[in-house]
Amino acid sequence: MCNDGSALRDHREAQPAGGQMSRRHFMHGTAGTVAAAAVFGQLPELAARAATRDVSAGAATTAYSMAMHIHSSFSEQNGSMDSHLYQAVKNAVDVVWWTDHDHRMAAIGYRKTVHFTSLTAESGAAGEGKPWVWTKTVSGPLASASTGGIVTNPSSPNDPVAGGSLHLSALSTSTSTAKFGYYAECHPAGWNYRGNLTGQSLSIDVRIASGWSHGYLELLIATSHHEAAGGRAAGNYTLSYRFLPPGQAASRKAKGDLGVVSMPVSAAGKWQTFTISPSSDIAAIWPDLDNRDFALWGLTLSAASSGDIADGYFDYLRFNRKLTGQVFVDQQRDMSARLAAEYPSVTQRQGLEVSLFLPHLNWFGGAVAVPAYGGINYKTYLAFLRNTVVPQIHSGGGLVSYNHPYGYDQPALLPVDQQDAMLRQVAATLLPTAAAPAALGADILEVGYKTRQGVDLTHHLGLWDVLSRNAVFLTGNATSDDHAATNWRGMANNWFTSAWAASTAEADLLAALGAGRAWCASLSGYRGSMDLLVDGTCPMGSVSVSSVKSRKLAATATQIPAGGSLQVLRGTVDYAGTAAPTPNAQVVATYSAAQLATGSVTLPIDTSSSRFVRTQVRDASGTIVGASNPVWLLRSAPPGGIPRRRSC
Repeated sequence: MCNDGSALRDHREAQPAGGQMSRRHFMHGTAGTVAAAAVFGQLPELAARAATRDVSAGAATTAYSMAMHIHSSFSEQNGSMDSHLYQAVKNAVDVVWWTDHDHRMAAIGYRKTVHFTSLTAESGAAGEGKPWVWTKTVSGPLASASTGGIVTNPSSPNDPVAGGSLHLSALSTSTSTAKFGYYAECHPAGWNYRGNLTGQSLSIDVRIASGWSHGYLELLIATSHHEAAGGRAAGNYTLSYRFLPPGQAASRKAKGDLGVVSMPVSAAGKWQTFTISPSSDIAAIWPDLDNRDFALWGLTLSAASSGDIADGYFDYLRFNRKLTGQVFVDQQRDMSARLAAEYPSVTQRQGLEVSLFLPHLNWFGGAVAVPAYGGINYKTYLAFLRNTVVPQIHSGGGLVSYNHPYGYDQPALLPVDQQDAMLRQVAATLLPTAAAPAALGADILEVGYKTRQGVDLTHHLGLWDVLSRNAVFLTGNATSDDHAATNWRGMANNWFTSAWAASTAEADLLAALGAGRAWCASLSGYRGSMDLLVDGTCPMGSVSVSSVKSRKLAATATQIPAGGSLQVLRGTVDYAGTAAPTPNAQVVATYSAAQLATGSVTLPIDTSSSRFVRTQVRDASGTIVGASNPVWLLRSAPPGGIPRRRSC
């Protein structure tokens, strides 16, 4: 069952053990935001933001900060909506866009049954991905006699695939608990059991050997991170399903953020089927939390000993997922509405990451819906995105982002020459052709990554500059792509996006993003505001056509870090295409923090050739910590025309 939210409102007022302030103790409306600044001492723009206004676009707008690529309990790691919203308040971020993976919501390619015929090579049914890899895991004072692995006998008579089960045996050298088990790593299979737990049950056959009583067999579910609540410290919540020898008592109880469900078998030496419903158990164990905001993040099977040789078998694991796809999108909207009362200073907007294969696209706003992937494979995926998904997003009133253009992994930085080669290669794929629009027709390109796929921020910005020199009018945004919700500020990729918008209403935010009225920055490096205005009329993001050979640029950058600077970069729009898929933007002016004391500077821009101009903020070490969107100053109309929302 789902709680009605009243408990969520009430329990936050109690301060948890250890003196940690609860998440809602300081977050109530505007007063809560000010209190948050006092508590955390790291929100320098809070006092000034109310006065941060801009009138260059013809109507008063305000700078709103946004987390634009955020994964919660509907994706594959330990984030929760609750904890992300806590991080938003803690870091003075105004808007959170929920962009969970569509294929995880739809459980596409997810494993339904495990027969325990191999730890590394057991294949699922057709369409269920690659074999799982079960990784040995041990803990506590474990004796050398402890063991485990696949055996051919015994196996459950219920399992239609005979001849396999997982045998586990653990012996503690003391009365302290020691475990021997296996964790379902499943990375080669795309973690195809991870996702939201709502409506999901698991069935597993268990056989306990006779002759022991001090210990248990365990199915351990690692789930989502939640903030301090109900006297519990912040942390990852875990469910321990303990299968006990016969004659012991069944129970269900909380031990902080560990939920323990004890279930005795009816008889030793016999197979018995157990069905667990984690979401229901969460609701019963922690009634002060919304049980829908929990993911199945980790799955471990173990024998646990507290003195005896705990010995037994697991077989025939089944996943029953009653809720998938669009139901989860709708559920997330409902959860957002309820969480709004808890986090009133944060506006929540619905999005979705379209991510069956690479490339991934973010769907922002409008009629967000899980795409119908029937019959789509990696060979037809690109055409499906270009011809079906992107037009669907646009027709429904949304915007499209081309995500992490170099890839989504986080290896070490590559050598510069290799990054240069990757820039050229990716740029060539994103440039428009006679058969396809630029970046599959996306409106936004993720450029604000300190490092992604071994590629640094300079090469992400450089990729954007290649598109700009070809009059491809993409709004550059910055994202964290955070799946954990534990420390936004401390992440390496802690960048966010701000937009000059009339309000945080979806239509106003989409209008600002579509027009390029946005800038990117690091949460830890720069919390000022940025803007451009040409000749007093053409704002950041706009495209202006004129035959004059010089234009006047007003560049705004407030709160430049001490010892830092603002750089103005100018590139030539020469439509070089794939013949020269390299950036050509160069720094034409640099201003110190002292020169930006008033917040803006004015300088001439040579427009004897068609140009684009953008700015970037560097800190005292020379690191780029903020970047504006460009303004394009063309001498003739571009071949593809000028989007209405960018026309100046």
